[in-house]
Amino acid sequence: MGKFEAINLRFAIIYATLQLITLLLFAFCVGYGPSADARQPAESLAVRYGLWQDVHVMVYVGFGFLLVFNGRHSWSSVGFNLLLSAFAWQWSVLCYGFWAKVAEGDFSEPIPLDIKMLIAADFSAATVMVTFSGVLGKLSPLQYLLMTFFEVIIISTNQFIGEAKFGAEDEGGSMFIHTFGCYFGLALSWIMFFRNKTYNPLNHPHNITTYNSDTFSMIGTLFLWIFWPSFNGALADGAAQHRAIINTLLSIVASAGATFAVSGLFRGKFGMPEVQNSTLAGGVAMGTCSTMMIEPWAALLIGTCAGSLSTLGFIYLTPFLERTVKLHDTAGIHNLHGIPGLIGSFAGVFAALHASPDKYGDYVGYVFPHMGTSNETLAWELGLPEPGHDRSANTQGGMQAAAIGVTLGLAISSGLFVGAFLRIPVFDQPLRKDQFDDSHWWVEASPPSAESGSDKEDEEL
Repeated sequence: MGKFEAINLRFAIIYATLQLITLLLFAFCVGYGPSADARQPAESLAVRYGLWQDVHVMVYVGFGFLLVFNGRHSWSSVGFNLLLSAFAWQWSVLCYGFWAKVAEGDFSEPIPLDIKMLIAADFSAATVMVTFSGVLGKLSPLQYLLMTFFEVIIISTNQFIGEAKFGAEDEGGSMFIHTFGCYFGLALSWIMFFRNKTYNPLNHPHNITTYNSDTFSMIGTLFLWIFWPSFNGALADGAAQHRAIINTLLSIVASAGATFAVSGLFRGKFGMPEVQNSTLAGGVAMGTCSTMMIEPWAALLIGTCAGSLSTLGFIYLTPFLERTVKLHDTAGIHNLHGIPGLIGSFAGVFAALHASPDKYGDYVGYVFPHMGTSNETLAWELGLPEPGHDRSANTQGGMQAAAIGVTLGLAISSGLFVGAFLRIPVFDQPLRKDQFDDSHWWVEASPPSAESGSDKEDEEL
């Protein structure tokens, strides 16, 4: 048995063990929610199912194809995307369900599995895919699996703190999905390869793109771009869902135009990395305030700023970070998810500070539940899910800002911890010469040689 066959065998054993544990936990802790229970009145899935389907396509097709830009790593990019997303989805049901039970203070009933939980679990899988994009091509399958296992636990914990404790709103995930996934991944990548020449991926000759791989990557970009309004509006209801779709579309069309304009201005020609990624920045940046009454012009402004800064990040910031702090970001997640995620998170702070009866009337509790009336009778008459806390706009804005701070702190600290843990040799970290190469993990994988000049690259290693 060869080296990589032995590594894959260890991965298979540990994955089977984790899957068995997951199965047992589902058997004892998860059941059908009321909307899926045969003993309850039937509930239509007409609208929500379509949005879930769009989100599902984004996670498995959009992310999967977006990451095939590396011509020597395409099979692993799309294949591991499927593997890790599927595992993250199952594990997320248990972790999110646990914290939901903590918030309710009632563990007497199983975790209810319904369409909203399916969407929330896909959101968690998307967060893992953000992190995966940053360390793409540099870890072993076992390291990716363990990264996913730990990250889902921390993702769900961070969201519980932000939503249940701070009452922060982040409908489309600028903060809890994109910002967290990005800075967790960057911290993990930095600590794993810092001052480690044996494994350091900087300036790796196999980390290359080809004309065909970039073309296939654009398929992922287009799927994500088209379906992003569904992503940001999937868990919203009524008029808030309508606003989420409108605001996201306005923001993402603005970021697409800004990307081409800034790329052409600063490069002289259009750069494929930013066209593949920065065109999506408006969707990321609109996550937090997608359901908020920010006005259409503000949605266009947010998208323009996100697309422009994301593009400048690819041109200037990524090379700067590689030179100065030796931070290797394979897919440029800092530019697609980090910068736009922070723009969206802070836009949510300003939107909360300016939430007023003139904009929301008596229905502010639909967007900011903690700002809703604490009067149970009035809350019932308004159709609110539950009474609020009569929170002021200033307090809500402060809580939004606090949630950003906790998200960044928890993402970076936990990313450093998990990355240091994964450096333990038993987890089969690939050597520098083995990175960004499908042939080590797949049967009959034959990475392209004609376009990439692989013989020369292998000599360099």
